[in-house]
Amino acid sequence: MAVSAGEGVVPASELPTVRAKLQRVLGKKTVENEILKESVEYAAEKKWIARSPLLPGDSQ
Repeated sequence: MAVSAGEGVVPASELPTVRAKLQRVLGKKTVENEILKESVEYAAEKKWIARSPLLPGDSQ
C-alpha cells in the first residue's frame, strides 16, 4: 500500500530504530512546546505582551 501511495518503506528490521528516533524527536518537540507555553505565560504575567498569541483554530 505504501509503495502504491509513493511513500517510503522502512524494512521491518529497522522499525525499532526508526520508532526510537521518532520517540526522541517527539519528546524533544514536546519539551520545546512546553517551554514556549511557559514563556508566553510568564511574559503575559510580567505584561511584556498584551495578550496570548492566537493559535490555529482560535477565534478573534
